[in-house]
Amino acid sequence: MNSIFLKGTSQYPDITLDKATGRFEFSGNSIPEDAKEFFSPLFEWLDEYIANPNQETVVYFKMSYYNTPSSKMFFHIFKKLELLKQKGNVVRVKWTYTEEDMDMRDAGHDFAENTTVPVELIVIPEED
Repeated sequence: MNSIFLKGTSQYPDITLDKATGRFEFSGNSIPEDAKEFFSPLFEWLDEYIANPNQETVVYFKMSYYNTPSSKMFFHIFKKLELLKQKGNVVRVKWTYTEEDMDMRDAGHDFAENTTVPVELIVIPEED
């Protein structure tokens, strides 16, 4: 299974989906013009991963900003993680936000309330 490593830009997030190392991370900004098209290969990768997953899956979300279409795509990712959990696998999400970013904290809380995947909200220090 090939890994996905996407270097982020001002519009696209950094993404790491690496089964071999167990590293799953989304970070930065996500404001693609066509979110469905951008996230489609990631969903295909997740479907393949779900068919043969690691014993434990921990996904990190370290988002700075994302738009509504990206939010819908993230919710779709959470639903795929929920399927993995329903199959009996250990699945956790670590959602990070800075102390000042209450919107990002609330977004993580909303995802936690709308899924059965355990979501840990983690405050990180503000970068200088």
